[in-house]
Amino acid sequence: MDLHDDFSTAKRVSESDINVTNSLAGVGIFFQQDSDTNEVFVKTIVTGGSADRSGVIRVSDVVVRVDHDNVEGQPLSTLRSRILGRQGSYVTLGFRRKDGVETTYYDVPLMRGSPEYFDSLKANQPLQDELERYKRQNHQLEQQRLADAQELQRFRAHMESQRMEFDRKFLSMDDALARKDDEISRLQQENKRLADHKREAEMTKGDLNKIKESYMDDSRRHEEKEMQRARYVEELKQKMDDDRQRLESQMRKMEVDLRNEKRSREEAEAREHRLAEETKRREDEVRVRAGKSQEARHKFEAERKRLQEAQKINENIGLLLREMDPRLGSIEADLFVRDKLTGAGPSLATSLSSSTANARRADD
Repeated sequence: MDLHDDFSTAKRVSESDINVTNSLAGVGIFFQQDSDTNEVFVKTIVTGGSADRSGVIRVSDVVVRVDHDNVEGQPLSTLRSRILGRQGSYVTLGFRRKDGVETTYYDVPLMRGSPEYFDSLKANQPLQDELERYKRQNHQLEQQRLADAQELQRFRAHMESQRMEFDRKFLSMDDALARKDDEISRLQQENKRLADHKREAEMTKGDLNKIKESYMDDSRRHEEKEMQRARYVEELKQKMDDDRQRLESQMRKMEVDLRNEKRSREEAEAREHRLAEETKRREDEVRVRAGKSQEARHKFEAERKRLQEAQKINENIGLLLREMDPRLGSIEADLFVRDKLTGAGPSLATSLSSSTANARRADD
């Protein structure tokens, strides 16, 4: 079901289903609500009305805000009651426009009034323009204040969500937000002092920017720490890789050394086995030689004993010869004398002397 609403002028009230007094006026737009999506969009723009004079609003644009309040999904009657107002007053409407795949949002401040009302303002246009300028400035300042308040509220919500993580660094945030709330309350009470409010709002915005910069500085420091940690982990990993390669090299060297040592041990065992066999062979030879030496020793002992016996015999013969030597001398002398006397040759005496000498040599 399609619903239409005329928010433009008191003259066109009879053409809509709205029953309002002549003191109330709209902004020169017929709206229609989609029965499926509940979106309220611009159906018709009244010529000479406030929306037509703005030159910004187009047919099919969807209204999403009224004075910066979200009205998406609300019934058409609610939007009507919020848009209608006293002629000459202002209302800010927010729209969503879709061009192909691109979607844009924009806000338009509009003066309530009929085309006749705007025509009547032409006579007093300079004064009216000045008044409208002041009203527009007043409205813009009010919108700025509301935007600052909403920005502050959104920032408070963001800081509340981050409070648990950054509790130590932002313990004073609640007090700061409370002070900002007090400032906003004072600003709401001092609505007439717009210039002071704007200055205080700018100061508040500066404080928020400082807090935001502080948060960004903390974020940068955190990123630097993360980068340092990543570099440390990379260096540690590189060191571990170097240690692993060094250990693998040492293990390979140890394996080579073990193989060499095993080969050396096997060669040593082979040499030891050969030495053992050689030792056993030599021990056998020694035993054989010892047996032969023992046999030779026995033979030597037997010969020595025979020699000792022969020596004893020679000694006995020597003793006999020494005992017989004086006798042989006397006998030789007697024989020599006899030879002289008989004229015989010296053969007997000579033979006795040679026999005696031979016996002495044998004794020696």
